[in-house]
Amino acid sequence: MTRAVYIGGFGNGRLAGERVANTLVSERGYDDVDLFTFAGGMDNPDKLAKAVRGADVYTHSGGMVTLADTRPAYIEAYGAPLPTPIHTLVGRTAVKTVLMHTPGRGIRSFEDALAVGLYDTSCIGEYISHPRGNFGRLGEISGFNGITSAIDAVKFGITVSLVYNDGDEYFSPPYDESMVAINNGVRFAHIPGAHDDLVIRPAQTLERASAALALQQ
Repeated sequence: MTRAVYIGGFGNGRLAGERVANTLVSERGYDDVDLFTFAGGMDNPDKLAKAVRGADVYTHSGGMVTLADTRPAYIEAYGAPLPTPIHTLVGRTAVKTVLMHTPGRGIRSFEDALAVGLYDTSCIGEYISHPRGNFGRLGEISGFNGITSAIDAVKFGITVSLVYNDGDEYFSPPYDESMVAINNGVRFAHIPGAHDDLVIRPAQTLERASAALALQQ
């Protein structure tokens, strides 16, 4: 049986994560995908380490932070954090939220409107249920460097792919840092879209990532 693990980003509840997990089954052919929220992974490091050991792991945004000291076989990280002051993250969240709800930008179809509504519902529930598990760890996200973490993982024999959206409202790795990652064995891809596209449009985002990463093989 082929198994994967999906770890959601900051504030993303299980409802939003289930869409990605189900799409990994339908689009990537896994028999089963274990789901962790960001807070769930951070609060249960032993459970997470056991779940990801030897598995393919997909993360969104801050979800990559939870993988410290774990040993998956493969990591595909979407929008992994880069060092950013907390106040800047908060400001970018305001921008992202407005753009996500803007017709023609974040909402381009009826399906998008439904997905954004589900995302909002999931996040509100997650913030209410696990406020400290999310807001209490903003500092860890702020100081995290997805590129150096990916390079370190490669040194342990883990295959790592970093995927960034061209319109990511939070993180945009400079070209020279991207090249450092590539030169150290990290697979690297830029695809169209915004920071939360993996959650809002999982099938389209995974398809774009697959095509972009295939060019590096």
